[in-house]
Amino acid sequence: MAKKRGRKRGLRNLNRKVQIGRDKAGVPHITAGSFLDALYGLGYVHARDRLTQILFSRAVALGQAAERIADKPELLETDRFFRRIGLHVNLETDEASFSPRIREQVQTYCDGVNDGIVAAGRSLPMWAVGFKPNEWDLQAVLIIGKLLSFGGLAVSQMQNERLLVELIHAGADESALRHIFAPRLDNVDFELIRTLHLSNQLSDDALDLLTDLPRLAGSNAWAVRPERSESGGALLASDPHLEINRLPAIWYEAVLNWDDQYLMGATLPGCPLFAVARTNHLAWGVTYMKGDSVDFFIEDCRAGGQTGWQYRRGNLWHDFQVRQETIVRKGGEPDELKVYENDQGTVDTNLDAIGEGKHLSIAWSGNFEPSGQAIATWLEVAESKTTLEGMEAARRCPQPTLCFVFADKDGHIGKQSCGTFPRRPDPTAGLVPLPAWDESNHWQGWIPQEDLPRVYDPPEGFVATANEADNPADGPLFITQFLPDYRKRRIDERLAELASSSLEDMKQLQYDLVSLQARDLLSVFLPFMEEGELKEKLSTWDCCYAPELDEPTIFQRLYVNVIMEVCGQEHILGWRRALYICTRAGYST
Repeated sequence: MAKKRGRKRGLRNLNRKVQIGRDKAGVPHITAGSFLDALYGLGYVHARDRLTQILFSRAVALGQAAERIADKPELLETDRFFRRIGLHVNLETDEASFSPRIREQVQTYCDGVNDGIVAAGRSLPMWAVGFKPNEWDLQAVLIIGKLLSFGGLAVSQMQNERLLVELIHAGADESALRHIFAPRLDNVDFELIRTLHLSNQLSDDALDLLTDLPRLAGSNAWAVRPERSESGGALLASDPHLEINRLPAIWYEAVLNWDDQYLMGATLPGCPLFAVARTNHLAWGVTYMKGDSVDFFIEDCRAGGQTGWQYRRGNLWHDFQVRQETIVRKGGEPDELKVYENDQGTVDTNLDAIGEGKHLSIAWSGNFEPSGQAIATWLEVAESKTTLEGMEAARRCPQPTLCFVFADKDGHIGKQSCGTFPRRPDPTAGLVPLPAWDESNHWQGWIPQEDLPRVYDPPEGFVATANEADNPADGPLFITQFLPDYRKRRIDERLAELASSSLEDMKQLQYDLVSLQARDLLSVFLPFMEEGELKEKLSTWDCCYAPELDEPTIFQRLYVNVIMEVCGQEHILGWRRALYICTRAGYST
């Protein structure tokens, strides 16, 4: 029990009514006298069970890995990346955005973390590298939330956009790229992109390695109204698809009990955040909406001015702002990093080392809006009593870009998108960099939260989301790297077939093996296949990926071979680039 251990170690907050037990799976069950006490207990178990994870993650997000963990080249490069991105820059402003009630809740959680740090002592990895923990505070919670928003989600968008820039820069076949990404490259100046100064370009061997690495493959969530439910109540299922086969896992299961209330689900260590959960009144899940909150721009840079470097707007030159970052290195000389910024973003290269010319700058919406509301959103969702209350709370979440699904005890269901998205002048923009010296290319404010997609109690009796394109038909384009809609269509198909869904039906749908991709593409492939055993097998296959069947392997090999034939020839994209774009960057069809 937290309280019992506290007496042994002289911890603070001994008057809190908190008891902690574990079930057979090791999941902590926290019984408390109030919601605040329960949050204290959650912080305590997060520190006891995930201490190395949360402390090392904070060091990485702050750009302090070479100082706090080890002076290794890869950690120094990671520090440079995060210092340049600047997740740490606005933490004081973010903290100031907390309301008094949210501040009290987050601080109580931090009190639990700090008592857990004392109780746990230093872990073996911490002893090995001489890591000494600092207190957990409000800014620590904020930086972990930002790390999830940027490092886990927005950065994947950034990497894919950067890869496309590198393909153009390296001379990849222009017609092939325009065809694959149509119509979003129609007005792109390939020659301008090829004049860019780029650093840290991916080699073909690196692409080969990335293609084989584990990844965030997507998410599913859906909810069913009572009239389509065997139990007579609303049902909700959510699978965020973040790897559980890693140590430590991203999520941490926990159960909170106070008074006659409960809150149980998957939490994020280091934050009082329940991503997939349920209470007495409400259940919710999330998927990554694939919303585009990151853009690259092209800056025309020259030496000069009071800060050493200038950027162009039209025919006028302006001084960059300079942020001096000192990266302390354990056992080594400090690394000095100059970060050049303007109102449009942060230069992605080392101007002093590379010199004048065209350079990329990066803009992330999470650096422009206070992120304190993101933490507040999760706490407000947890306290919501109805689907409409949960949707209203979720709508205000600035980061990360998610799609919430809700179901409440009265049978109402809903789906709510959230995120801070720039209003782009070109509806097809957001995938490749545009010239920043032309101010008509700049972000023009933010898409109003009221314009984000939402659904409440639809007539079909269910809602679903699976990382598909959910851009409004008559609204702004803010999802540019969506995944194919096969999973979403399959979920819709099964839910429409199930007139009275049971819990077992929901479980089986999460384990469903039928591929609509195979169903769609086989109608295209089969007429061109030679008669024989392979064609016969595929023509009678039900598109189920059962492990004992040969057909799934045959189809996958056929699918990859078609990609290679169409796009993978060396004079087009090359097989590594084609395979990465079609299987990892979200552009497969």
